[in-house]
Amino acid sequence: MRNPADRTQDRVEPFASNEGFRNSTVIRVALIDCLRFTRDCLIRAFRSLHPDLLMMPFLSAAECIQTSPDEFDIILFYSHENTAADAGALQKVKALRAAFPDLPVLILSDARGALQPRTIRNTLASGIQGFIPTQTAEATTVVAAIRFVRDGGTFVPPELLLAGQTDEADEDSASSPVARLTPRQLIVLSLLRQGKANKTIAHELGMTESTVKVHIRNIMRKMGATNRTQAVYMAELLGNPSGDPENGR
Repeated sequence: MRNPADRTQDRVEPFASNEGFRNSTVIRVALIDCLRFTRDCLIRAFRSLHPDLLMMPFLSAAECIQTSPDEFDIILFYSHENTAADAGALQKVKALRAAFPDLPVLILSDARGALQPRTIRNTLASGIQGFIPTQTAEATTVVAAIRFVRDGGTFVPPELLLAGQTDEADEDSASSPVARLTPRQLIVLSLLRQGKANKTIAHELGMTESTVKVHIRNIMRKMGATNRTQAVYMAELLGNPSGDPENGR
C-alpha cells in the first residue's frame, strides 16, 4: 500500500521550485505515470525546460480521478502498455474522459505499434486530444504538444499521419506542400497559425530565434509562400497539420 507521504513529497517539490511563476501564465499538468522513475525524470525535465509547467504527479488514473478537476488544466497520461490498443489502457482513458469531460487528455505511449497511423487514429477515437509515441518524441516536442492541446488543438505526430494519408488518399495528396515539411517545421507552422511570435515559438520549442527564422524561411520556400502570413493562410486552406481538420487553433 502506498505511503501517503510519498504523494505529498511528489507534489511539493515541483510546486516549491516554481513559486515565482504562480502569478504568471502557468499550465497545471496532471501527470499520470505508474513508474516512479520515469515520473520523476519527466518532472525534472519539464521543470528544467519550462518552469511554468506545474506537474501534479499521480500513480494511476484512479488516483487522479479522486482529485478535483479545478486543480489542473490538462492530463498527461504515460502508458507503458505493450500495445496502444490495450484494453486496460483504453479503459483508463475512457474513465478519465468520463470524470473530466472538460479537460484535454494527452497520451505518451511506449506501445510497439504506437508509430502506426491506424493505431493513432483508433486511440484518438477514445476521446483524447493528443498522442505521442515515446520512441520518437523529444522533450521539447512534448512541451509544445502540452501547450497546443491546452489551447484547444489536437496533437499527433504529423509525419505519421501524413505517411498514412499517402497510402490511403489520392495520389495528389502526397504532393501537398504541407507533406514536404519536416516534423519540426510542422510544429513551427502550427504555432505560427496560433499567431505566436518568433520569440515565443523559440521559448516553447527550446531553440534560438535564429533557428526559428530558418525554419520559417524553409516553410515558406517549400510552400511557395512569400511571407509567413501567406504560409499560414495556405496551411489553413490545405488543412490542419496538427491532425485536427476541424480545429485550426
